[in-house]
Amino acid sequence: MKLLLKVILPVPLLLAASAGASYLLLPTQLEVQQSIVVEAPPEEVYALLENPMHWEKWSVLNKSVDPSMIHLYGGPMSGTGARMQWSGDRVGNGLLVFTESTSPSSLTYRQSEHNTTHTVEGIITLAPVAGGTQVVWRQQAAVGQSPWERVLGAVQKYRRQREVEQGLLGLKTFFLNNSKKNTAKTRTAYANHH
Repeated sequence: MKLLLKVILPVPLLLAASAGASYLLLPTQLEVQQSIVVEAPPEEVYALLENPMHWEKWSVLNKSVDPSMIHLYGGPMSGTGARMQWSGDRVGNGLLVFTESTSPSSLTYRQSEHNTTHTVEGIITLAPVAGGTQVVWRQQAAVGQSPWERVLGAVQKYRRQREVEQGLLGLKTFFLNNSKKNTAKTRTAYANHH
């Protein structure tokens, strides 16, 4: 019996200790970064980014993700100080404010959501490359020191990573679709004149 107690009793203690220590491996800083090449010049891409009213055309903050979503806009129409507030059943409530605008190379913003305590700092940079514009989107936030905050931070990182990936794909798709429309219009105009 004593041998059984010596073997079985430490197992739950070891499991609890390892679970408690494993949270120390989780980061206190959330950081995601993705990039994509968009087939359009930086000036055209930047014009779509710097006006928050255009974000629902390409980002995940749109009615196809949450049909109940409502957007409110404030500040200047574009650039530094422009803001977008949203509310929806699936996406919750949030606020995005552009904090610095350098046309056509970078746009920084601060994003906060009603159900979280941390603020996300984001930057989108653009650089001309062969075939279009390299768009790099980076987000970071402090997630806290407690075990629970660190676990939530890991979940938030996954969610943010998906949002950035989907947003960049949405941006690329937007310009691809517009390019196809412009090509079709040019062909129609050419056919009508000949």
